[in-house]
Amino acid sequence: MFNERMALKLRLEQLENTEIRLLKELREERERLFKKLRELDEKDSLETNKYEEIIQIKSMETPQSKEEKKEISHMDSPPLKIRKARPSRRSKTSKMCEVAIQILKEETEPIRGTDLQKKIEEKSGLKIANMTTFMKVVEKVDINIQKPNRGLYLYVNKGQKAPVPN
Repeated sequence: MFNERMALKLRLEQLENTEIRLLKELREERERLFKKLRELDEKDSLETNKYEEIIQIKSMETPQSKEEKKEISHMDSPPLKIRKARPSRRSKTSKMCEVAIQILKEETEPIRGTDLQKKIEEKSGLKIANMTTFMKVVEKVDINIQKPNRGLYLYVNKGQKAPVPN
């Protein structure tokens, strides 16, 4: 007798077979795509090697004037791959952190955030978008930097206590 339980079991088997077949097809397609990508990479590297060989041979053949060299290198060079990426902000931040710490070490009294920002921007040549966020980073870099009051920053040596302004 064919009942609902058997129908469900049969359907589960069908689903499992379909899943296996689909996974196999997807795996095969993925392998084809990877194979094609490898072929393209090899082709690109071969073209790059050809261009490098041509440039090397031409440079060995005859010494040329600077203008001719520019023209040849421009004509023979492979198309440049344009890579869009954000410039690294880390180096800018670390440079500004060092400047901020240096300025705070020079100051004996707490300095206002706006004054500190102007000095940092003058010395580093870079603009600070958000002073509070920047100073939180600086405070993490050097634990001797304290914020005794709202908008004031101070470099405190170990053992020294931060003065509280009135």
